[in-house]
Order: sequence, then C-alpha cells, then structure tokens
Amino acid sequence: MEKIDKYSEVIIIDGKNVTGDVSPYLSRISYTDRLEAESDDISLYFEDTQKLWQQSWYPQQGDSLQAKIGKPGDVLDCGTFEIDEIEFEGPPDTVTVKGIAAAINKELRTKNSKGFEKQSLRKIAQYFADKHGLQLIGDLSVLQKIEIERKTQENQTDLSFLSGLAKEYGFIFSLRGGSLVFMDIETLESQAPAMIINRSDVARWNFRDKTSQVYAGASVSTRDMRSNTIKKWDIKPSGTESKKDILIVGGRAENESQAQAKAKGALKSKNKEKITGSFSIEGKTSLVAGITVTLADFGNFSGKWLIETSTHNKDKSGGYTTDVSAYKIVEQ
Repeated sequence: MEKIDKYSEVIIIDGKNVTGDVSPYLSRISYTDRLEAESDDISLYFEDTQKLWQQSWYPQQGDSLQAKIGKPGDVLDCGTFEIDEIEFEGPPDTVTVKGIAAAINKELRTKNSKGFEKQSLRKIAQYFADKHGLQLIGDLSVLQKIEIERKTQENQTDLSFLSGLAKEYGFIFSLRGGSLVFMDIETLESQAPAMIINRSDVARWNFRDKTSQVYAGASVSTRDMRSNTIKKWDIKPSGTESKKDILIVGGRAENESQAQAKAKGALKSKNKEKITGSFSIEGKTSLVAGITVTLADFGNFSGKWLIETSTHNKDKSGGYTTDVSAYKIVEQ
C-alpha cells in the first residue's frame, strides 16, 4: 500500500487507489481494532450531494477495502477489509461504506458440524488454520499440552466454534491478517507497557471498580463414570487472600491439563472485570488492541492496563482521536 504523504489517509478499493478522488468527500473514517473474537471493522462516511457514491462510484459488496490513517512518519495500517454494508441517508445526502476484516470470510461464517477425538487443542486449531489457509500463531506449546478426548462442532460457524473453544480454555482468540491467533492472556498481560499515558494527555475518561463476581480461586469437578467418583481440581493464585468466593466452573474436565486450563481461564475472565474503563485521547496510531499501557496520575486507577478495543476516528477537519476500552491488570 502507498505511503501517506499529501493526504491524511490512503484508501484502496478493489485494488485501485482512489484516495485522490474520494478524499474531498470523506467526512470521517472510523476504524475499530478488537483484541478477540469479534472482527475488526471500518466505516467511511462520505458527503454525497453530487450523487457520485449513489451511482458511478457505488461499490460492490464483497469488494476489498484497504485503508491507512495518520500522518507522514506516523501511520496506522488498518488492514484489509471486505465491503459488507452500504448505507444511504439524507438530507443532506451521505453514504457510509462499512467493511469487516477480510480474514472473516464467508467460509468462516458458514455453519458446519465436525467431531474431534483424542487431539490436542493445538491440533484442532491447526485443522481450522489449514482449512482456511491461515497461519496458526500464539502460545503453541501451551495449546499442545491441553489434550481433549472429544469435542464436537454442532451446526456452528467455524468462527463461533473457535471463539468458544478459546474461551473455554482461557485463551484470547482472534484473526489478524492471514493469521489465526490463540494467545494465553497471561502472556499479553506480562508485556512491558508500550507507553505511559498521563492524566493531562486524556480528554475524557470513565473507570469502574467492582467487588461483586471477583473470586479468590476456581474449582472444576467431574464424575468418573467407571468408578462413580468425583474428581476435583482447584486453582488459587497468590495475592487473593482478601477474596473469599470460589468460582465453580461448569462443564466437563477430562484430565488435569484441561481442568487447570479451564479453571485458570474462567478465573482470569471473571477477575479482569474488577477494574475496567475507557478513555479518549488525541489520536495515537500505536494505541492498538493487545498492548499494555501505564496510566499515571489517576489515583487508585493508575497502573498497568491491557487494551481490549481501540477505535481510531479521523474527520474532515483534520481531527484525530483514539477511544480505548481496557482493564487494569491486578496481581493475583
């Protein structure tokens, strides 16, 4: 894709660079980058009193859309999308072109049924990566350790099946370009902060701290049908002495590696909701989902945070903002 020079964005539709043609009519571009499951998306808002987008410029659903925003030397490559929706409003005439990440193709959104027996979580994930021509990346050695006796995809899309599988065993699942990503949440949380964000940098913020549904540990139980006994696995991280409640994790655990993964994943999923928040800041192309940042001068809300969603908005006036949703990483 071409570099940004004269324009503050680059737009390519169906392989053709249309930046020079469409930029005079572009009122806003909004790109949302998500950490897991849901696809990234992009929306381009056009003023269309000349009816160009309604007629000769009308894009085809399914066409590819590529975009970059930023300024020379500081550019965010939003990636490649598939045009999914076109919206026409008025008066005055405006057209919105919306795209979803191209990796979320029709095959991934088609319902299928398939059974997996005596396979590692890595092998199951690799099956879907190979099926869709994607590269499997992430914490592969951890995936390999989790052995699954039987798992069935029952009339589910591959996307929803993979998302559920990842959540069940405590992984962050996403599609990034040509990659299928299974990442252990602890790996993401252990990253060094990419930047320090001071209170004076933030235009507005909203933080929440809750005590309900925050747990000291997690427990997984299953019945051994042959011996008719209950087997139980518990996990209680250090640093949870002040909490009392134990999270009971439902579903079946077939072995210790499964049980430990399920317990740890469920506990992380619940406890990361203790301190959450959102903030808006002058546009920063480096603020993307999956990185950690340090928030400073926010009292008890200061500290290390993991970004779950970032939305980059660039408008016609040249204004550029980044809106972030995140949670505070609390030692457990």
